[in-house]
Amino acid sequence: MSANDPHRGEGTGPVPSPLADTLYWTFVKRLTEFVSTPLAGSAYTVCGVVRPQPTIARVFVFDGDDLTTAIGVDCSLLDGGGQQVNHFRHVSTIRLVLGAVASGADVNWSIDDRGVRVVDARMFSGSGEDPAAGLGEAIYGAIGGTFTRFDDQPPQIGAQAAYPVGFLAQSPEVVRVYFRDPGTSEVCGYDVPIAAEGGLVVTAGGFLAARIRELAGTGSLASREVASDPYCARAYSVR
Repeated sequence: MSANDPHRGEGTGPVPSPLADTLYWTFVKRLTEFVSTPLAGSAYTVCGVVRPQPTIARVFVFDGDDLTTAIGVDCSLLDGGGQQVNHFRHVSTIRLVLGAVASGADVNWSIDDRGVRVVDARMFSGSGEDPAAGLGEAIYGAIGGTFTRFDDQPPQIGAQAAYPVGFLAQSPEVVRVYFRDPGTSEVCGYDVPIAAEGGLVVTAGGFLAARIRELAGTGSLASREVASDPYCARAYSVR
């Protein structure tokens, strides 16, 4: 990352704690709702979530059409007292950031190595009190824990165990999904194509672990290595 980016990539940082892992993973699951559905009060959707530090989730949002409009919002998983920051507060704060951007407010940006503007969400968190949840958020909060949960048994990929730790749209054609090996703490990215000759396609995400397992088992991954990014040590194409 550039000198202007206050957070380093997870692959070179401290090993996350089990609590931070759980908070991050459940937050990523929460944010997947906003990949195809704009955040309330804006046209912006989520195009990526990565983990530059063990207790920081960097959420990338864009206007839904042009990835050059993307900005990053760094959300701290823990408050100043070491307590969990709930997802409603994170989502509300991201909306405050988008409102400030839309109004042309003066925002103290940093820049990551990809040239994307990034802001610390704590600049917009106000009193730190949890905001009132909207009806949709309240419904999600009531059922989310029942239908989704953090699984402490990571998916097996070849002879290794790997945790999914994030994703990021690399271009209008590719989404990179990140996995971390708990043995080495190394993060690798796997590029999933989302475009075909006829236009964008909806990829069946459930195939990814099986595809990586297949490539690892046949020794084919090395020949598929592509350029990495600031959030992973290596990257591969699974096309």
